Amino acid sequence: MIRVYIDAGSAITRIGLESMLTSDPGIEIVHDASEADVVVGARRMSSRDVTAEQIIAAVHAAAAGLHVMPVEAGVASILRSYTHEPVEEIVEPLTPREMDVLEMLAEGLSNKMIAHRLSISDHTAKFHVNSILAKLNAGTRTEAVTRGIRLGLIKI
Repeated sequence: MIRVYIDAGSAITRIGLESMLTSDPGIEIVHDASEADVVVGARRMSSRDVTAEQIIAAVHAAAAGLHVMPVEAGVASILRSYTHEPVEEIVEPLTPREMDVLEMLAEGLSNKMIAHRLSISDHTAKFHVNSILAKLNAGTRTEAVTRGIRLGLIKI
């Protein structure tokens, strides 16, 4: 069950969104944002912008951890992910080389493959990976990639 909080400027908009969302048996509306898995926002959105099916699909995508944006240019963001965890911050900014290495980590490359692609030694590749782990406060490569995505450092 996905718990959804509706953040709407007007009662009419909130009631309309609630009606759309409750048509999905996997969605439960909550009235406290701190209880929500997903927060649905309705800023500058009109009925011709999105369908009920698109909003429901966006809720499911946001609950799965994806960032949801409307396709049409200029249409306001419909959903934003809501987590109960503190906002993640970078301990120290990544260097351009570390950004390259982080992208390669996201591709699943080993240190040896990263070294080959960047024409550096295996030891230097390992050094870059360890530096990324420290700066992103990550214990594993996977955690570093996950934090990189959440922080907008890696485009998916």
